[in-house]
Amino acid sequence: MFGLLAPSSCTNTVANREDQDRISGFYVLTQVDGLAIPIPVAPQQGCNRTVRKGVFSISKAGSDVLPMYDWTISIDPGCQPIPAGVGYGADDVGTWSFNSSTNLSFKSMKGRGAYSATLEETSGNPPAISFAYLGNTYRFVRLMRFDDPQGVVFVKVVDQNGQLVPGVVLIYTFANGLQDGGTTPASGEIGTRGVVGECKISITPPAGYEVPASQPNPVLVNVVQGPAIRIQVSLRKL
Repeated sequence: MFGLLAPSSCTNTVANREDQDRISGFYVLTQVDGLAIPIPVAPQQGCNRTVRKGVFSISKAGSDVLPMYDWTISIDPGCQPIPAGVGYGADDVGTWSFNSSTNLSFKSMKGRGAYSATLEETSGNPPAISFAYLGNTYRFVRLMRFDDPQGVVFVKVVDQNGQLVPGVVLIYTFANGLQDGGTTPASGEIGTRGVVGECKISITPPAGYEVPASQPNPVLVNVVQGPAIRIQVSLRKL
């Protein structure tokens, strides 16, 4: 796991709601030490490691809640079996405040203490947030505001006999590039929320099934704000 490097300033302010709202949203990891991901980081116990992805969210205060942050960095070990003690990445959640217009203070709720982050805001570009861990600097760029128009899509999977199919992996890629999804349960159906616009849904069948030629893969659907969209896709049982 990563160790904290940068202590936070002793002076900070929650700032007004407009400032909080300006930077709130969902961010994705784009760079490590100024280089685009995926990128290798220091090996551990002879095991090479690569940063593949990371996500970060930051929210404004509510009537009875403090402003919160939440992040996860995923690192893929390049060896099998993976030795004990080799880090897969890190995650944290906590409260945040402004140290200054370009510096944020994070206070962990998972025992990571207090640390600082840099806020970048340039005209015409989404905000970016960077912080340092164990000698590496991770930079996240906002991909979605929480108040961006969104919709909900449900996908039900059946076989050629109309029977529900569990164990199907569905990956939703929304118009802003964010991905979500999962594996169908016994109901054969899963849903998720994302920004309005074109959404591509890829289908990976479980063992004993295939995607027939008549079934587009990926499926394209136009996400709209309002009532949930429900679609059905078909697999062929072998």
